[in-house]
This record gives sequence, C-alpha cells and structure tokens, in this order.
Amino acid sequence: MNKKIWWFFVVVVIYNAIFNQLFELHFDEAYYWVWGQNLALSYYDHPPMIAYMIRLANILFGNSEFVIRLPALLCTIVTCLYIYKLAFRAFNQEVANIALLLAISCPLIEGVFFIVTPDSLLLMFWSLSMYYIYIALFEDNKRAIYLSGLFIGFGLLSKYTMVLILPSIFMFLLCSKKYRTYFKNIHLYLTVLLAIAVFIPVILWNYQHQWVSFLFQFHHGIGSDELNFHSLGDYLGGSLIVCGVFILSSLLFYIIKYYKLIISDDKLRFFTWLFGFTFIFFTCSSLTKHVEANWPAPAFLAGLIILAYFLVKFNNRWVIKSSVVLIVIILIIAKFPLFFMPQSLHGEVYSIDVMFGNRYLMKEAKKYIKDDTVVL
Repeated sequence: MNKKIWWFFVVVVIYNAIFNQLFELHFDEAYYWVWGQNLALSYYDHPPMIAYMIRLANILFGNSEFVIRLPALLCTIVTCLYIYKLAFRAFNQEVANIALLLAISCPLIEGVFFIVTPDSLLLMFWSLSMYYIYIALFEDNKRAIYLSGLFIGFGLLSKYTMVLILPSIFMFLLCSKKYRTYFKNIHLYLTVLLAIAVFIPVILWNYQHQWVSFLFQFHHGIGSDELNFHSLGDYLGGSLIVCGVFILSSLLFYIIKYYKLIISDDKLRFFTWLFGFTFIFFTCSSLTKHVEANWPAPAFLAGLIILAYFLVKFNNRWVIKSSVVLIVIILIIAKFPLFFMPQSLHGEVYSIDVMFGNRYLMKEAKKYIKDDTVVL
C-alpha cells in the first residue's frame, strides 16, 4: 500500500473517532439506540442487525456517543479495506491504492464513518459479499461462495436493499458466456439457501406481526402511475452529492465511453453489473416516487473500483486530486459548521439544529419536567 494513502486513511479514521465523541446524537441514532435496549428479531422499518451491534457496543464499553457510533466506525474501516483488497485481487497494487483513496474521498463513506445507521452495516456486508463472490467465481473457490452467502444473509439482517446483490450477480452470470455454466453448479443454489436461512429471524418476526415490515417496505417502494421528472432530478443530484461530483460523473463517463472494453472483459463486466443494476434500479424507481440519495449506496462500492481501474489506465490524476480536496473541505466544514457559520444563523438551519441542539433543548426542557413526565 502507498504510504501516503495509508496515512491519509489513518488520519481520516482518527479524525472521525475523535469527532464521534464530541458530536450529539442524531435522532435516527437515538432511535436505533432505543432498539438496542429493546432487542427483537426485527423491527417495523428495518431488520435488527443495527440494534444488535449497538447493544453489543453498549455492553462492552458503555453508553457514550462514541460507543454508540463505534459500530459505524469499525464497519466503515472494514468496508474501505475490502474495497482495497478486492481491487488488488482483481487488478493490481496501483488500482487498489486509488480505489482506497477514492473510498475515503467519497462523501458517502465519510457519512457512514460518523453516523450509525443500517447503511454502515449494509456497506460492510456488501463489500464482504462482493469480495467472496469474486473469489468464488474468478478463482473457483467453493469455500468463498459459502462465505458470500453468509455475508449476504448478514446484509439482509442489516437492510433490505442487500437483496439487490442477487439479481446483480444473476445478470452478470447470464451475460457471461464463460460463467453462465455456473447456473448448473449446486453450490450457487446452496449459497442462496444459506443467505435465506440467516434471514429467517426477520421472516419469522414478520409472520408474527402480520408481515408489517415487508408491507411497509413494499408500499414505501411503490410510486405513482405518473412519471415525475422532478423526483428523477432530485435523485440524480443527490447521487452526485452522496457519491461525489467528480467521482460519479467520471465513473459514468468512463462506463459510457468504454462500454465495448467493459463488455469484452469479465472482471470489468462483473463490477459494472454490481454498480449498474442497483443504480439503474433506483434511477427507474425515482421516475415514479421520491428516492433518497443514499438508497443506491452499495452500488458505489463497485463503482469506485471501476473508476480506479480507468484512472490508472489513462493516468488521470485530476479526478483524484479534486476528490481529495473536496473531502478535506467537507471534513473541516461539515463537522464544525458552528465555527464557520455566522452566529445569526445558529439555530436557523434544521440539519445543523438536529445535530447540535439537543443538549440545549434538554437544558431548557428540564424546567418543565417532573418525576412522572414522559418525554418522547
């Protein structure tokens, strides 16, 4: 690994670790912490893995903001390292170095470093699944395919979006003359059954609760009968922000311009399907309903490896430099907004209020709270 990139990675991790103990809980984080104090096989709007991880951290280390966010920090470290490992395994050292640098320069990765949500776990298990699927297919490793099934199951216990990795792999196999024969391999189907077996607690919980979580997600994902190009614009704009303007625009440019090279190379086609299926799925969904920019997040992991490959191939350094400069600015401004924002705007910006106003709120509220008061 390039020493400069390695030290940049270490500095980013330490920076987030320090910040995570200073930053007040976002209301989503508090919500998942409550789950962790009330463990169940699943919950209304998400599977249970986030609750288990927070509860485990609480048991081991206590209840501080840093500890509650510790699963996010550790999961994101693993995600970055497996992007590096997979890029190295598929291509070479230089592509791996650039893939890691792009990962820590991606606003999405920076976000899941310090806010504990199901996305932190989803990205980790997606990266692990992607790594072992690659080894199973390209190195004919039977042990690896079962490990991928295990991690897909854990991903399903983290967020339902994990299911999209299955059709992504299906489309790769279907479109590859060399690997299409894998459909005759019994290990493929046993792996899918293993993933389903790991997911059984969520199925059981839904069965006991009138399928409420599955129905919620189903209706949450269904749009109207009319096309909504405004929603599409919001989604694409949000994706540029979440993935990084230079990263996503460059990635799409290379995929479109060099599609002939991609379809002739099994490795590039593998990563392109893992990026393209999920990204296109949510792009199409955004035509009929509102889609949050973080929903296609797992797609960007494979996208970073594709982009790293092309940046090395064409010796394109300006995308890397621009992305690094942008993330450094984000690291400074986004995590210390009260320092950079005029005093007159403090308390006026909602996204900042929910992250820095809770202690002030409780200080003022305590004047009216009695022993029998219930606070929601």
